[in-house]
Amino acid sequence: MSAMAECEVAMANPGVQAALPELNLMLARHGFEAEPLCWREGRVRGRHEDWRFRSVFQPVYRLQDGEPRLWSVEALARVSDSFGGQLIPTVLFAAETTPRRTVYVDRQLRCLHLLNFLLQSPPPGLVLSLNVNAQHLVNVSESHGQFFAEALQLLGVEPRHVCLEIVEDAVSDPVRLHGAVQRYRDLGFLISLDDFGQGASNLERVWLLEPDYVKLDKVLMRRALMRPALRDKLTELVAILKLHGAKVVGEGIESEMQLDIARAAGCDFVQGFHLARPADCLNWPVSQASG
Repeated sequence: MSAMAECEVAMANPGVQAALPELNLMLARHGFEAEPLCWREGRVRGRHEDWRFRSVFQPVYRLQDGEPRLWSVEALARVSDSFGGQLIPTVLFAAETTPRRTVYVDRQLRCLHLLNFLLQSPPPGLVLSLNVNAQHLVNVSESHGQFFAEALQLLGVEPRHVCLEIVEDAVSDPVRLHGAVQRYRDLGFLISLDDFGQGASNLERVWLLEPDYVKLDKVLMRRALMRPALRDKLTELVAILKLHGAKVVGEGIESEMQLDIARAAGCDFVQGFHLARPADCLNWPVSQASG
């Protein structure tokens, strides 16, 4: 059976399909679309005004002796307009000018990814990683994590199998950001700091949020590849992050040499096109799941 055929068989998940109307009701309380999530071609798709959403997933691998082993999949949004034109997700959030709309889109995308992840019958213990913009976290007035915790309970998913990747962004209220992250942690979610090494990222954010994981931005791996003298500094950075209790993910692994650099620097996990590209459907062997 082909990978696509196996994926189509896995898509027959009546529990997920039965939960879709309830999730639509939860999202509709924001006052936008009545049914923002729908079935189409064996997947769940999303919509918000002129935008259309779908999910793709990219594996994250644990570095161990021998071959890397599957640990997590990161859900990524693919966004298009009503004419089929493609949009970068960060531009989508930049276009949302009110906190209420930003919160709505963020929640819709998380529900979309969760449903499409579960439809593929993931192996036990596999972690689903979801991007969350830091600005979204400070926009929620109260009860951080309550909405998504209810969605997970509806679908029978434990928060410890979900990693929230806080996308690096400048925020005006770091204390509020810390409170939001702590609330998610108290509910049992894993916390990751994404894109470390670019934008607003710095060690102060690591000290503030105390993430379980830090994902090194791909620019660091690219520079280490092009400038061998920087590889010792990369190793030192990984060591500092580990001293703060975080495990380190090397992103942007696009060659065997970069994989070797990440391993030599002490990265715990790796992700990138050299290992696997984002895809609508993942054909994962159960034996590869690694907690």
